[in-house]
Amino acid sequence: MTFLQALLLGVIQGITEFLPVSSSTHLTLAKTLMGLPPGEALILFDLLCHFGTLTITLYVFWQDIVSLFTFRKDKLWQIALAMLPLVPAYFLLRPLRQSIHGFGALGITLAMTSFLLFLGERFRIKQIASITKSRRARDAICIGALQAASLIPGISRSASTISCARCLGWNTSEAVRFSFLLAIPTIFGGNCLETLHLLKTSSLAHHLPISPICCLIGFGASAVGAFVVIKPAIRFLEKGRLGPVAWYCLVLGCSLIIFSLWT
Repeated sequence: MTFLQALLLGVIQGITEFLPVSSSTHLTLAKTLMGLPPGEALILFDLLCHFGTLTITLYVFWQDIVSLFTFRKDKLWQIALAMLPLVPAYFLLRPLRQSIHGFGALGITLAMTSFLLFLGERFRIKQIASITKSRRARDAICIGALQAASLIPGISRSASTISCARCLGWNTSEAVRFSFLLAIPTIFGGNCLETLHLLKTSSLAHHLPISPICCLIGFGASAVGAFVVIKPAIRFLEKGRLGPVAWYCLVLGCSLIIFSLWT
């Protein structure tokens, strides 16, 4: 991996992490175009890029995070409930995640992301004024269950969670902020599990060696890309106009499927 490749991959990760377009798909496309191997060959580099975006998320949402442990403990409880489906899904879907790297498979899952976005746009219901505690718990589990599906490459995490929340009657702004806050333990926990898996299986030797400088470039580039994009992305998503993004995912997904069949 060259310094320029590390820079570009980091920027792509930082930009696409906060948009409902599947960062994993765009990273796989970029790696393929650069002649780099897809899959887990560059998993260590990918993990550092994810930590770069996580750092910016913590920076932007630090006030919201503090409020979770003070006067918004109900929201903290919702986030904890939404995390529950991820644990079994991580282990159950691991074989599937490792096998989805071809353009055809990614095209299909990206089309599924498009479907989720269209679903959130078309079938969103009017905001529910008063939500009971049991309803909030049920909503959190539903959102978490749909987020678990985003462990499959090509399915966007933010598209899953935001669309689900809108269909459950959440205010769009609340759905977006909940999705971003939920991303913090999700990304951190996922990275920790991936790191433990690598150490436990002693599979580090099977991954491509990457220079420490490339790793630092990837981390820094993803953080800078995330810093530039995160606030505009929040404002865009809070407007609730997911249609254009859904069409983008659909066109790209269909293009990948056609390309895989053609080649």
